Amino acid sequence: MSTVEFLREWRVLGFGKHPEIGAVVQARLRKAGLAADIMVLPDDESGDAELAARLGKAEYDGVVIGSFISGQDPNLPPTEQTTYWFNRVLNVIHAHAPAARIILVRNPDDALAAIARVLG
Repeated sequence: MSTVEFLREWRVLGFGKHPEIGAVVQARLRKAGLAADIMVLPDDESGDAELAARLGKAEYDGVVIGSFISGQDPNLPPTEQTTYWFNRVLNVIHAHAPAARIILVRNPDDALAAIARVLG
């Protein structure tokens, strides 16, 4: 079975800060046959509420957190603000999708491999 065939079984929700990157990642994941929903997440209460609502609409196998938010981007080191944001989203995910696996990516090109690594 190929990686793409294996990934078709998984449903993931991904989020990040930049809409243009999110659109590219969503297209790439869907082209690979993955059931993927990608959203832009603002760093505020409305973003937290939107994330909670999205998590409540479907049962996700994994939640992909963009590298800017998680501090995994080697070119954009974490700040106090992004660390606080990352902690908040982890707690929102834990509260609304406790069975979903957390998937951290280092850059947009890493998303498919990271999903396979964590869910596979």
